[in-house]
Parts: sequence; C-alpha cells; structure tokens
Amino acid sequence: MTVTQRIVECNSDKQIVDLVDSQAKATLREWKRKLIGEALEHLVTKYHGPKWLKIRERKPTPWVCSKCGPRQSNQVKRNGHYQRYLVVKEGVIDIRVPQLECLSCGKQIALDALFLPKRKRYWIELDRKITELYLSGVSYRQLKAILGRTMEWDCGLMSLWRRFQKIAKKASSSGLGETLKVLYLDEAYTRVKGRPYWNLLALGEGKSGKRAYLGAVLSPDKSEASWISLLEALEIPEAGKGLLVIHDGDQAIASALSLIVPQAKSRLCAWHELHNLFLKTRGLFPNNKDKIKEVMKEAKLRIESAQPKTTSPLERAIKEYRRRTRPMDGFKSRIGAANFLRIWLVKENARMAKQDWLEAVVN
Repeated sequence: MTVTQRIVECNSDKQIVDLVDSQAKATLREWKRKLIGEALEHLVTKYHGPKWLKIRERKPTPWVCSKCGPRQSNQVKRNGHYQRYLVVKEGVIDIRVPQLECLSCGKQIALDALFLPKRKRYWIELDRKITELYLSGVSYRQLKAILGRTMEWDCGLMSLWRRFQKIAKKASSSGLGETLKVLYLDEAYTRVKGRPYWNLLALGEGKSGKRAYLGAVLSPDKSEASWISLLEALEIPEAGKGLLVIHDGDQAIASALSLIVPQAKSRLCAWHELHNLFLKTRGLFPNNKDKIKEVMKEAKLRIESAQPKTTSPLERAIKEYRRRTRPMDGFKSRIGAANFLRIWLVKENARMAKQDWLEAVVN
C-alpha cells in the first residue's frame, strides 16, 4: 500500500498528520544519509582519484598518518568502508565512510572532513538546535524530551551536556572593536554545587555608544583580589587615562580600580546612591513622606547630569541571566557554570551588535 492510499484509509486528522510527519522524517533522513555519503566519496576522489585509477598522480592531500605524517596521494590506498552512525534531528542515520590506509606503515588514516569531524556523534545542525534551546531557557531534561519526541531517539542527558560544553569552549567574541570610553562593573549571583558564586562582569562602551562585554570572572567571592584578576585580564592601556568607570559603590571594586587603573575616573551608580539615600531617609523620617520626597528631590538635583550615570545596561542583562538560570537552581560543576557564562557573553555581544547570536555562538 502506498503512502497516498494509507492517507485515504486514515480515520482521523491526527493519524494523517502523524503519517505525513513520519514519512517526511524518513525521506529527509535518507536524503541526508545519501548526501553525506556522496560528499565523503567526492572528498576521497578529489585528492586520491577515482577507484579504477591504477597509477596515482603525486599531489598533496589533507590526510595525515599518525606515524608517518602528511601523506601524498600516491602514499595511501583505499581500504573499503566502515559503518558509522550519526545523529541528526530526524533520528539516526548510518553512513559508509571510506577507509584509507598508509602504504608505508599500514595504519588507517582518518578522513577529517569539516562536515564530518572524527569521533563526533551529533551532526552540525543538531549542535545548533541543542545550543538554541538551552540558551533560550530549556533545561537539559526538557531538551532531552523535546529532541526525543522530534528524533524518536533516546538521547542521554550527559551526551547533551558534553555537546553544549564543547560548543561553549569554542565560542568567542570580537569584543568592542573601538576605543574604550566607559566601563560598567557589576556582579550576578549564581549557585555552583549549592554554594554561592558571583559572575564579575565588565561591560565596555566606545566612542560611538557601541557596547560589548570585555570579560567576566566566575568567583566564589566578591573580594578585591577577584576584581583585580578581572581588571588585569582586560589589559586597559595607560592605567585607564580618559576612562570613566561606573559601579555600585562596592569597596572591593573601588580598591581594585585604584590599583589597576588609577588614572580612570570612578563614579558611583546614581541609582544605587539614590536608593541608599532613600533607605536612610526613610529610617530617619519613617512617618514623614513629604520630608522624604523633599530630600530625594534635592539629592537628584545635586547628582551630576552628564551621561552615563547608572549601571542599568548591566542590570538589565543580569536580570535576564538570573531569569535563565533561576529554574536550573544553579550549576552542578564550576566548569559548567564558567562555560555557560562564556557562551552567554558571546550571545549578548552578538545581540547588542544586532547579529544572529546562534551563528556567533556555534561558529
């Protein structure tokens, strides 16, 4: 019975949708299997020549023998195929990978193709899907359920974790790309193995108003030493001459700034100043709302009006970071927390630069 006949025999719209979806997955799965297989055969033919060729032309190839080093086209031979399983979004496909053998020592030579890295179980498109879902607020367990329903395959939690960690380690950002004029400093609270940790963040702003994260440190405390390690990593020239630094008034930050960038102008966040003043005034005049309003109005007039004057660009990002990590109830390892912070900053830099953040993260 053909697929068309089976559709006609269906008794409900759900049966029709399920049938069409399953056939579409099977067709796409087979198309990907054939496409990758043909690409592998083309790669071997490009450097080694066709199968029937007896005398090989001597030319360089990208293949390297683990014992003999780089190999020429006439220094290797075909040695059949081996079967390899690859996980794609539609399920698992099996592909026949050409084998090459070194003529000098007899060792097998791996085909390092960009579209099929060695010992990689998940294909490129699935890496992108894992990253997109996880950074969008999906937990590993939810990710497992979503991919399980989509792929009809039981992917393990540890496998998903490893894939995300590998992507995070490779993620990088181009940074600000212009002269630094304003530096915002603040921290975001998180939990690692049930203990409190802080992400110390440095957001830079250039002449044109462009913003980008310049660095971050995952630290078990907010000490002066932790802030010094972050500021030293930024490598700010001329001891911060001409630079404006805005922070929340933490004494550890102020001490670190005086040591690392003594030429920079330090300024407390206006919001934090006004908030602290409001709390003190409310304590002095608990039942006098008019007096509190009068004091706050006068304080606002005294605060320097030049922009920028608050750490609000950082505060908004910290709220979004907390919203994403709060359902996770922290991280199970320091490596996982550091990698998530790294990939998060790359994502935010791409977003502020109005770029496709998924492209920036995965590539």
